[in-house]
Amino acid sequence: MAKHKIRPNAREWGTELKVLRARAGRTQKSLAAPLNCSDTLISGFESGTHWPSREMAVELDVLVAGEGTLVRLWDRLNSKQAYPAWAGDLVKAEPMATVMRKFEATVIPGLLQTEDYARSLVVANNGLAPFRDIEELVSGRMERQRLWDLPDPPRMVVVLNEAVLLASIGGPQVLSEQITKLIDMVETKRIRIHVVPLDTSGPPAVMPFTLLSFEDQSDTLYLEDALSGRMVTEQDDVARMDTLFSDLLGVALSPEKSLKVLHQHRRKHDDEVEALT
Repeated sequence: MAKHKIRPNAREWGTELKVLRARAGRTQKSLAAPLNCSDTLISGFESGTHWPSREMAVELDVLVAGEGTLVRLWDRLNSKQAYPAWAGDLVKAEPMATVMRKFEATVIPGLLQTEDYARSLVVANNGLAPFRDIEELVSGRMERQRLWDLPDPPRMVVVLNEAVLLASIGGPQVLSEQITKLIDMVETKRIRIHVVPLDTSGPPAVMPFTLLSFEDQSDTLYLEDALSGRMVTEQDDVARMDTLFSDLLGVALSPEKSLKVLHQHRRKHDDEVEALT
């Protein structure tokens, strides 16, 4: 069985739970029973390998007489670890979307990243940050991917520049594992990927963007750079980027050919790994 990783934000919350539980004279089993869960799950919360829902945090706070301590700590840590403040609107919108259309020119989108790939990017962008902060950002990116566990997650169409599959982020082993994740998500019909070939002359776009469609409201555009991000609801702007996405699909490979490209690049990275061993 795979060993769960301890994550800093979850460990801090779990330590507080353990202190309050001991103070209240409760055992892990006595907390688990009224919550209809296992004492193993309570142990996971305390050790930092599992992160509770907010509803679970509220119920546990009542059981250990925390007087709101666990809930306030959950709110602070969940906000801190989940995403940068300026990305909050996007993160809130993603679970409500029916379709997401994403273009990326330089990196794999965050919702599709492996943990090691995400860590390599976070370290590159936060070189002087303490280890704890790095791990919290990585943990947040992984928590955000719980979107794919929803009963009816959004459909996602991704256009990637082929250069993204070649960029030396984390080394060949990390890249091979990252591409494997993309292949798995494509083959299980969770996402659709279109690759813009390297030899495409004058691709229609170079800046990343995301278009979100909803069941009961107009489409929304999300634009992001290295320092900030913003939601755009002005329909003229949304329509212009909708057209641009169609142009990108026009120069990109079909889903079938794109999947072949993914397999080709994974083999290249696997060969590099073998050459290094």
